[in-house]
Amino acid sequence: MAAPLPATTPDPLALDRSWASDLPLIPFEQALESSVFRSGLSRADWLRRLAKDLHKPQLLPLLWLLPKGWKLAPAQLPQRLQALGGVLERGLLTPALLAALADDLPHLWPADDQVDAVALWSSCDQPALPQQLEVLLQLQEPTPSSQPTQPQASALSGGLLWQNAGLGYCQSWGERQRNSLAARVLNRLGANRLPQAEAFAIDGCTSSASWLQQLLARGWQASAQVRTSIASFGLGASLADPEGGWSQVPLALPVRTGLLRSDGEEQQALLPHSCLELELRCGDTVIRLQYYQGTEGLCGWEGLNDLHRPWQNDRHNGTVRYLGERYANERLPAVLELCEQIALVHNLEARERHLRIGGYGALGFCIDSSALLQQSLEGRCDLFPVLISGIWRERLQRRSRAIEASTGCNLEHYRQALDQLPHDGSNHGSAAQEAHRRLIASQPLSSPFALVQQLLAEAPPELP
Repeated sequence: MAAPLPATTPDPLALDRSWASDLPLIPFEQALESSVFRSGLSRADWLRRLAKDLHKPQLLPLLWLLPKGWKLAPAQLPQRLQALGGVLERGLLTPALLAALADDLPHLWPADDQVDAVALWSSCDQPALPQQLEVLLQLQEPTPSSQPTQPQASALSGGLLWQNAGLGYCQSWGERQRNSLAARVLNRLGANRLPQAEAFAIDGCTSSASWLQQLLARGWQASAQVRTSIASFGLGASLADPEGGWSQVPLALPVRTGLLRSDGEEQQALLPHSCLELELRCGDTVIRLQYYQGTEGLCGWEGLNDLHRPWQNDRHNGTVRYLGERYANERLPAVLELCEQIALVHNLEARERHLRIGGYGALGFCIDSSALLQQSLEGRCDLFPVLISGIWRERLQRRSRAIEASTGCNLEHYRQALDQLPHDGSNHGSAAQEAHRRLIASQPLSSPFALVQQLLAEAPPELP
């Protein structure tokens, strides 16, 4: 077990070197130091080069997770990022600040990132969706035209690469394509709920619940459960070894929690990613999907196609934690119906209000969509932090009542969940105690991050 971190942690991304891993892991700050040393640049010059790369949206999380001594000054950043850089330069975000920024964060993305959540949810083309299961399953593996090129870090990067070189996926290319196509099928079936929608059907089914029931009748097995893991917003890093190969750099987004440690100091944590994981299985055929409010620009399904990072998202070593009830087979159709209802409300609200990134942030983050599902289905919430704000809850309530009036769809459980969900912008007294329980429940059971290990070690015995 890692030694306890001091109350003011100098490096919230510090690693426990004794954590079992088949891959060489190197702490982020050490990787940055090594990069500058190898590049021959000063730290200031290296950061100036990095700032020029921040026009790439996938690198924006770096503003958040750079160690304190490596923070980019607002003046170094593109103008659209200077306000956010000024906030992050002074320290870690809190749930209260995250919630306050939720409406503004999406506007920091480029203007061409404006998307129509309903259009994405209901898309049938590019490529056309299959209307029979057999067609969906017939995806063929591509014939490689040549050996894949090895990633190369530039000489001035000092060997640091903003991707996890040398890692693979749990499923093949064809299986991942099938996951993505199945997710689009479920989204389009959900979009049949839109007013005046042209009905789409697969195997004669026009809803995800009815299609699932048909799959079960044909011998498929199905299960779903809310899961959490450490978030990095898809960002990865690896450091080239001078003698060959790569060391992997575990990344995460540290936050202050607004909760006290046992010593009276504020607890830090690493922000979780959360979703509803759905697995469909028939013999050797496995389809894996995830449902959440995401940066893809909609609330809905995506293929569970993450690069396999054993320190972050392994489904078997404790770095992924499963919460609440497991929904299997005959219990699942009701779950899929609720997913369609929530997506209908959120995607219509995002379209009508022209929200950036399909409402991501304003209508909640991935954690909020998972919390809404769990609260609706189980009458409880095990996730932290829940940040969807009061004004957007009220707007979603109004939207859901309008949908109910026009379609007859019963959204009462959804509205109750919106009312009952906690808000972690400010917790004290019994609410703080309950928030601490949810914080611990949202952490992985195993992690190389010393901060996660400290959180679990210091949790009171009555907490999970």
